Amino acid sequence: MKKILNYAFWIILWASLIFLAFNRHSKSGYFNYHSEIWADKAGYYVYLPAAFIYRFHVDAFPRNIDVKTGNGFSLDTINQKIITKYPCGVALMQLPFFILAHLTTPILRFEQDGFSPVYHWMINVAAVSYLIFGLLLLYSILRKYFTSLIAYLTIFALSLGTNLFYYSIDETGMTHVYSFFLFAALTQVVLRYFSLQSNKSAWLILLALISALIVLVRPLNLIFLPVVFFLDTTSRKEIIDRVKDLLYWKHLIIIVPVFIIILFPQIIYWLYLHGKPLVYTYAGESFTNWYRPAIAQLWFSTNNGLFLYTPLFTIIIAGMVMMVKNKIMNGWLFLILYLAISYIFASWWNWSFGCGFGQRCYVEYYAFFSIPLAYVISKTNSLKKRGMRFAIYSVIFLFVIINLKLTYSYDGCWYGGTWNWEEYLKLIISPTK
Repeated sequence: MKKILNYAFWIILWASLIFLAFNRHSKSGYFNYHSEIWADKAGYYVYLPAAFIYRFHVDAFPRNIDVKTGNGFSLDTINQKIITKYPCGVALMQLPFFILAHLTTPILRFEQDGFSPVYHWMINVAAVSYLIFGLLLLYSILRKYFTSLIAYLTIFALSLGTNLFYYSIDETGMTHVYSFFLFAALTQVVLRYFSLQSNKSAWLILLALISALIVLVRPLNLIFLPVVFFLDTTSRKEIIDRVKDLLYWKHLIIIVPVFIIILFPQIIYWLYLHGKPLVYTYAGESFTNWYRPAIAQLWFSTNNGLFLYTPLFTIIIAGMVMMVKNKIMNGWLFLILYLAISYIFASWWNWSFGCGFGQRCYVEYYAFFSIPLAYVISKTNSLKKRGMRFAIYSVIFLFVIINLKLTYSYDGCWYGGTWNWEEYLKLIISPTK
C-alpha cells in the first residue's frame, strides 16, 4: 500500500505540474517571448527540426521562422547554413519528446513542421518530466542522510520555493531544469560508483555519459564535475583515491570514448558551420570582471538578485553555516562551492545573465544545495519547542509563497534598473499576470 501511495504521489505531482505548465503557456500563444520556442530556447531546440525534418536544408524551413521565433538562431540563405551559438545538449534531451510530438502531430491535425503547437507542448512535457526525474533522484540522495519525511518536505520547499519552479513551468526550453536533472543524476551515480568494490563498468559508463551531457547542455557547468568527487569524503586520501580511480587507464578507455560519442553531434555541427571541431561560439561574451565581480548585485539587486527572488536561499545558507559549525560532513564543501560559483557568476560580463528569474545560474546547483536545506528542516523537526518549530516552518512557507507570487507576477525580463525597489515591490503586491 505504501508503494502504491508513493507512485500515486509522483504521478499526481507530474500531472499537476504539466497542467500548470500548459495553463501558463495557454495564456500567451506562440511565436512571442513567452512561448516555448523563442530566442535562446529556439537556439537550443533548432537542431531537432534541422536534423530530422529539414536535413539541414535552409530553403526547406518555414519562411522567416528564425525571425518568428525570436532570432535564437538564424538561417543564412546565402551560404545555406543554419546558425546557432547554443550547444545541442538540450536538443538531445528533448529528442524523445520531439519524436513523440512528430508522431502525434498528424493525429491532432497540425503541421509536421517542427514549430506547430504540438512541438511547443512537448517541450513543456519534457521540462516537467525531467524535473520529476530529478526530484526522484534527489529523494533517493536525501534518504541517504535523512528520513523520508524530511526528504519529502525538502522536495516540497525546493520545487515550489525556488526558481527551479519557474524554469520548469515558464521557461521550459531553457537549460536549467535539464541541468538540474543531470546534476542529481551525476551525484547519485558518483555515490553509487565509489561505494562499489567490483562490477563498476556500467556505472562508469553512466558517469561519463552524464558528465558529457552536463558539459553539452551548458558548458559553464563544467565547473561542477570535480565537485561531486569530494562528496562524502572525510580525508585527503579518499579524494586522491577517487582521482586515481578515474584516471586508471582501464577506466579511461571507457570514459574517453563515451565522452567523445556524446560530444560527437556538436563536433559535427561545428565542422559543418565553422570547419573546425572546437569553437567558442559566445563571441564578445566572457568573464571580464574577475577583478571587480558584481557580488552585491548578484545576490541583492532588484535585477534578478538571488535572495530577493529566491528568499528560501537564506535557509540554504543557514544550513551550510550550521553544518560547518556542527562539523557535519560536506558542510565546508557546500559553503565553498556556493562562494566559488558566486564569484564566477559575478565575474561574467553580464552578471544578471540577461532576461531571467532570480539568478538562473544557481538552479541546477539545488541538486547539491538541497542537502543543507534538508539539514535545517531536520533540525527544525527535532526542536522540542513547538513555537520555534512553527516559526521556522512559517518562514519557510512564507518564502515559498513569495517565490510563487513573484513567479506569477514576473513578465520574463526586468526593466527597472539595478536597484529599483519601487518596481520590485510592485512585483510583490501587484496582481499576477
